[in-house]
Amino acid sequence: MSETFALTPEEGRLPLENAFNLRDFGGYATADGRCVKRGMLYRSGTMALLTDGDADHLRSLGIRAICDFRRGNERTAEPTRWHGAEVDYFCRDYTESSGLLGEMLKRDGATADDMRQTMIALYRVIPVDHAESYCAMFARIVDGRVPLLINCSAGKDRTGVGAALILAALGVPRQTIVADYLATNAHADWDWLLAQRNTLVARMRLTKTDMLEPLLQAEAVYLDTLFATLDEKHGGVDGYLNDVLGVDATARDAMRGMLLD
Repeated sequence: MSETFALTPEEGRLPLENAFNLRDFGGYATADGRCVKRGMLYRSGTMALLTDGDADHLRSLGIRAICDFRRGNERTAEPTRWHGAEVDYFCRDYTESSGLLGEMLKRDGATADDMRQTMIALYRVIPVDHAESYCAMFARIVDGRVPLLINCSAGKDRTGVGAALILAALGVPRQTIVADYLATNAHADWDWLLAQRNTLVARMRLTKTDMLEPLLQAEAVYLDTLFATLDEKHGGVDGYLNDVLGVDATARDAMRGMLLD
């Protein structure tokens, strides 16, 4: 039976010059000894800075669908352009989940612990606020539109939950799912990304580094909060998948037949 550990950053990383937190999240062992196929599931942050060579490489992967979890203003500011019309590109407009973070960033005297508590609160509402997006994500997988790429701005929170749900549906143990989530800290070069931006976060990075760390870092407590919320409200991940997203046992079996070796 394979070991249930996270891929090293080098194993998950793609040969791209200007990607941000873009990686393959296959290669993990499931609880029953199978393995998630490589080259089928990708996760990313913003893809607006990709070079022409990066775009060529992504097109060569045969990605059939993209689920972009960002709000409309995020997509307008940093559009994803590397794909052609043959790729099924999903996005939606919404306003949820940004208010608490925006208020915290603008609040005088906010501390790192204040930001961490705000992030923990965010992970309690992500499965509600983004259920529509996750429904669309699973629908594409079950329909066979893989390889699939999911992304948001950082590739950490909305995307992190999406990836966690996929891996859970495939039977990957929770400790391995958390390890994949934490791999963002090895893949996301915030110094590089924020140097390309003139945003509130980029400007605050110079003066309020400590306060921003809980926003920029992946912390195990965030994903633990997600799982605890699903356990409390839905009796576990499978209950959430079945009752909220419509991903029942038949759909999960189909996914496993498609995505596991």
